[in-house]
Amino acid sequence: MTPAQRPALTARGRGLLAAAGALLVTAWLFGSAELAGLGAAAAAAVGAAAVVVRRAPATYRAERWLAPARVGVGATASARLRFTNVGSRPTAGTAVATDGLGNGSARCRVPALGPGAVAEAAYELPTERRGVIAVGPLAIGFGDPLGLAERRVEVTGAGRLVVHPRIHPVLALPGSSTREARHGSTHPARAPQGDDFFALREYEMGDDLRRVHWRSTARLGELMLRQDELRFGEVATVLLDTRARAHRGDSFERALEVAASVAAALVDDGRRLRFLTTAGFEVELDRVRAGAPGGRCGGKWAAILEHLAVVTPHGARGMGGVPPTRAAGAAKDSADRFALALQSIRRHPSGPLAAVVGDPAPADLAALGALRSRLGLVVIAHCRSGGAALEGGSPHPAAGAVVVSVGDTKEFPQAWNQAVLSCSRRDVVRT
Repeated sequence: MTPAQRPALTARGRGLLAAAGALLVTAWLFGSAELAGLGAAAAAAVGAAAVVVRRAPATYRAERWLAPARVGVGATASARLRFTNVGSRPTAGTAVATDGLGNGSARCRVPALGPGAVAEAAYELPTERRGVIAVGPLAIGFGDPLGLAERRVEVTGAGRLVVHPRIHPVLALPGSSTREARHGSTHPARAPQGDDFFALREYEMGDDLRRVHWRSTARLGELMLRQDELRFGEVATVLLDTRARAHRGDSFERALEVAASVAAALVDDGRRLRFLTTAGFEVELDRVRAGAPGGRCGGKWAAILEHLAVVTPHGARGMGGVPPTRAAGAAKDSADRFALALQSIRRHPSGPLAAVVGDPAPADLAALGALRSRLGLVVIAHCRSGGAALEGGSPHPAAGAVVVSVGDTKEFPQAWNQAVLSCSRRDVVRT
């Protein structure tokens, strides 16, 4: 608890003090004893109020809980307050507690408390829009019965409410290169399966030459690499395209909900997760026991949710009226960011990939589909602008990947679950 501020006059107190001064001046001009008496009485009332407020005990202790501290958009969250009088004397009358809340504040009344007495209060927190909302500091103000003076004391510091995108209950991606995935199961085994031979793929720059399959290379005339079956410890990757030029309308907000839902499903399933965006944000979560109560309470998962709460599209969205050279540079930068994200995935291939995109260029979709040969399973959540469905429902621009058209987040869970359940042998590369 910080020291109480000095008493300050309220608007009523300042008005009364100004009236007292006017009465005294008028009494002096007209020689009126009655007006002088009224002016003196008004001034004395203001002075007495200041003394009473100054001497009033400010022995409050307060606690605040945010329930919960992280919440999805539109969900219910509240701040719970508890006030305790830790002094040996009763507090002075009814006080008003004011808690900072973003650009505004929340107010509640605190009744008079005897020694050791406790009072509780609560108020709803705004969750209509995602973001990080500063809550506090919490201060208690109390005054005299006439409301002429008041004093404030800060009793609790600031807190933070993280409003992240909605998380929909969906199925987790299956393991992309496990025996279970090849036979249509959506849940990997809980025990390692070994590093058995799984597939062959073409050589790419930077690959380990020790894994070259020379017999296939001689037969096909191209450098081929041996890709072994991965253990259940494989890392499932969620890629979120945050480029402004790839989103229009509400597609960006829908993409955030989809990415948060897919990542949460993997964490709840006890899987290792790698979450990255085209803006360079990247976090990797270790495997947790499936169904563990703390699976989605760790610091790294909290970092992902907080990032999703504040992230905005990066780069230039519309280039109308911009010089051609600058527009070309912005487009190149956007393409470079996407290419860097894909390069990072190619360098560390492990488990399946869920790519959440808006309206990317056909070349970007084709590049995502090409990752199937390295990852075994690529699922693209295509968040079209304006909620439009994918034309013709054809995944041709992303050949090799499973495409889920996300026109409405209310329909997303069903469409996603159907796609995951259909990830059988035909959805995993075997050469």
